[in-house]
Amino acid sequence: MSATRLQVQHFLTQLAALDSKDIILSRQRKTLDFMEQIDYEMGDVVAELKRLQLEHYSYGPNQNDWGTGRVWHFGKTVVQYLGKAEVPHRVYIKLNLSVTRDGRKTTCMSFHPPEKPMKFPYKKPPAQWSIQ
Repeated sequence: MSATRLQVQHFLTQLAALDSKDIILSRQRKTLDFMEQIDYEMGDVVAELKRLQLEHYSYGPNQNDWGTGRVWHFGKTVVQYLGKAEVPHRVYIKLNLSVTRDGRKTTCMSFHPPEKPMKFPYKKPPAQWSIQ
C-alpha cells in the first residue's frame, strides 16, 4: 500500500513531535547487531528517526502483524564515523505509531540494512535500492 504525500507528511509530523522517551526500539537481533556494527546507541537511532523526510518514505502504512497500529517503511543512508572517515550505510526502517500499555507512542521495529530492494516514490527523481 502506498500513502499520499500528505499522509506521509502527517505521519512524519507526528513522529517529530514525540518526546524521544516515547520512542521504543525493538530488541530484534538484526537491529541490535547492526547498531553494534556501526557504533550507534538508542539516542543515535532516535535522532535518525526524527530526521526522516518525505524522500525517505518507501511504502505503507500496512497492517501490523504483531499488534495494534499501522506499520510504515522508510529507508535512508546513515553515517558511521571511523576516525576521520565517514562510512555510509543504507538502513531499512520500520515504524509503528500507536499507544502502548506504558503510554509510549512509537516503536522502531527495524533499523538494519535492507534485505530486499526498496523503492522511494517521493524522492526526486524516484529512486530504488537494490540489494548489495
